[in-house]
Amino acid sequence: MPRRLLVVATIAAGLTVLALELVMRRIATEPRALPASAHRGGRNPDAPLPVLWPVPSYRLVDQDGRTRTPEELRGSVWVADFIFTSCKSVCPVLSAKMVQVQRAIADPRLKFVSFSVDPERDTPEALKAYAKRWAPDETRWTLLANTRASLDALSKGMKTFIERQPDPDATVHSAELFLIDGKGQVRGLYATDGTSFDELLPDARRLLAELEGTSARSDTRAAGEDGAVLYRQLGCAGCHDVPAIAPSLAGIASHSVMLADGRTTTATAEYLRESILDPGAKVVATYPPSMPGYRGQLTDAQLGALVQYIESLKGAAGPAPSAMASGGAAVDPVCGMSIHAGPDTPHVTHDGHTVYFCSEHCRDRFVANPGAYATKPQ
Repeated sequence: MPRRLLVVATIAAGLTVLALELVMRRIATEPRALPASAHRGGRNPDAPLPVLWPVPSYRLVDQDGRTRTPEELRGSVWVADFIFTSCKSVCPVLSAKMVQVQRAIADPRLKFVSFSVDPERDTPEALKAYAKRWAPDETRWTLLANTRASLDALSKGMKTFIERQPDPDATVHSAELFLIDGKGQVRGLYATDGTSFDELLPDARRLLAELEGTSARSDTRAAGEDGAVLYRQLGCAGCHDVPAIAPSLAGIASHSVMLADGRTTTATAEYLRESILDPGAKVVATYPPSMPGYRGQLTDAQLGALVQYIESLKGAAGPAPSAMASGGAAVDPVCGMSIHAGPDTPHVTHDGHTVYFCSEHCRDRFVANPGAYATKPQ
């Protein structure tokens, strides 16, 4: 990869990380009049979970086209978050954590709800495709489309924040998971890292144990040692099947990998193991360090099976498109951003080669005046 492209890519990755940090800071400082006991760090672990606020009423359409309301979840404990399907920063982290909880607690009384913050593009079809990529076997996960009016009311009622930007892919929103009891009351807020997330599982189990009129069900989902099944259950495809979010794993085994610090390494079995357990140790160039670690969540046999499955994945036949640099990276000629081109990346054909863009906005600017931007195969 040319040094200039690596510098641009590193800056882009740094900006993504900064955006994540700003979101988390905003969450920490947002004036929601929360009690000190809202998070585990501010309360006695043996004290009852606080009642924060009731979930507001809503009537929204899910990924299957059905109308859903919070009344349907009465008598169930549920975990909720706010995402959008084209998000490349905090949403993949949220969804990865959601899948971790789904895999850890198999009790059918525990439900999962994701509210879209992109009314224009997140149709039921888009939400269904997103769920299939992340958790194709999960039947407890409901993804809900919003209108602008319903989203405004819902975000206000959930005491969260959503800030739209001129580029919809740059929308800023809360990066936390909500735990809701069987009466429709929010009982906890959890960040996606640190001790906060660690308390979500025991808190969810506590609320499940408090449900009236039902008995405890099977808790932890049986996990085998089939690498392909583990890859699907962990939601690996949710990120690695989208080049704009994470590097493709197809054909990566035994190939050279450029790291964010400028070094190169080889994707050996040991490298793959380390990347699964401690993904922040060797971050791939142009990508932010957003992948969650799976240390303590997999047995040695499961880890070995997952690595073997990744090693068996074959890359697509044929040469890489001419507009893509090594690793699938390309540069948007309008804004100069380094991007990872994939089948869903905005693009046009110009002077006999494909030009990729970070967003529809940049593509439209290019189409309106292509002569204003220098383009060439990379």
